[in-house]
Amino acid sequence: MKSTFRIFLLLSFSGTSFRLMAGNDGFSYGPRSMGTGQISTLFTDVWAAHNNIGSLGWLKRGGVAASFENRYNSSAFNQIAFAAATTPGKYGAFGFGASRFGSDLFNQTRAQAGWAKVFGIASIGIQGQWYQVQAAEFPARNHFILSFGGLAKLTPKVSFAASISNITQTKASDFQNEKLPTIAKAGVSYNPVKSVLLLAEVQKDLDQKALVKAGIEYEIRTNLWLRTGFTTGIQLATGGIAFKWRDLQLDYSVSNHPQLGWSQGIGLQMILGKEKTTSSGAVKTADSEK
Repeated sequence: MKSTFRIFLLLSFSGTSFRLMAGNDGFSYGPRSMGTGQISTLFTDVWAAHNNIGSLGWLKRGGVAASFENRYNSSAFNQIAFAAATTPGKYGAFGFGASRFGSDLFNQTRAQAGWAKVFGIASIGIQGQWYQVQAAEFPARNHFILSFGGLAKLTPKVSFAASISNITQTKASDFQNEKLPTIAKAGVSYNPVKSVLLLAEVQKDLDQKALVKAGIEYEIRTNLWLRTGFTTGIQLATGGIAFKWRDLQLDYSVSNHPQLGWSQGIGLQMILGKEKTTSSGAVKTADSEK
């Protein structure tokens, strides 16, 4: 309990927004995103059902995934998440997700469903989310959030992605007309050679300073990847490793915050269904089997 109180105190008085870090807003889902500096808009894997619904249209095959993350070595900041996505078809792709963050003292539960489809060089999508916040000795608050996103393949090597959550600016409470965070993200990926993927992303909460993220993913050998990244503002250094065997992929991520300490995450992803064929050249960010 003392360590949990210390973390909450540090978050409250540091330059980092308490809403973003203790409230879990703006964080990515899945170890791949966690390991590359919390970059979330540019990947078209199953976790796009959480991170950027618009990129799901570029999936080659659907699948299911699950992850567990322990932040700052405290059970008060544990997160468990699930995701599922269909293989894109005539009417696009559908993504579903659920997660729980926190402990009995404070927790957030989310469940969402979304749709995405490719139009020309871009995939765009929309998502609805049920979001519940529960604090000890207080009644639970339930909210509905609408989000939008997309990913465009500008060239076979360069992609651009963007997303915005809570576009309706849903109210958190009637007290001082407080609203849930509205967070916009935009990123660019560059695949200079087959084994290297370079990533950059900017994240902006309408009421907070922007965060800049950078990440690298390197395929050191077939089906084995190393990742690293950094997020400014919260000074978060990250890293990770992934291994794929047939249609199963195991991911591990680790990060370090200069004041709050270490976090770790692990995830398992299973690819399902027949591969979708496209006439356009595929890039790494459009590879659903990674």
